[in-house]
Amino acid sequence: MNGKVVAVCLSDKENVPKYPQPEAEIGPYGIVGDFHAGPTRISRRTGQPKFNDRQISLVAQEALDALNAELGITLKPGDLGENITTEGLGDLSDAQPGTRLRIGPSVILEVTEQNDPCKNLLVYHKLLVKKSYGKRGILAIVREGAEAKLRPGDSIVIL
Repeated sequence: MNGKVVAVCLSDKENVPKYPQPEAEIGPYGIVGDFHAGPTRISRRTGQPKFNDRQISLVAQEALDALNAELGITLKPGDLGENITTEGLGDLSDAQPGTRLRIGPSVILEVTEQNDPCKNLLVYHKLLVKKSYGKRGILAIVREGAEAKLRPGDSIVIL
């Protein structure tokens, strides 16, 4: 499947939203300057540091459009906390761990899991957490392409 990048977003703070940028640099462990980038993260289960398997999040514009229509809201790229908003790949609900994505000529991401919605989304609508299961996108790690720039309009392909 072929698609494109609608937006690249980041925030140096936890929670939502992330903010669209004209471009963003891929580091070895995520988007440079983003709160969720880095080699480790704190496990929600144990409270201990572990490998960061949530370096980059991706959400489909198709999922945002569906949620907007269903709930009568106006979610924009970055509002669900994603780093990359995609278009043309469907809602990403069928992307399995291990799936690889190529963005532009040199960035390779590997899907680690579906991204379950969290209570932070309640700021937009009281039903958004419930309605966004299966539509919150995917989480991925950087496999190749550190120092590459991502921009809206870049191609994105499921390998």
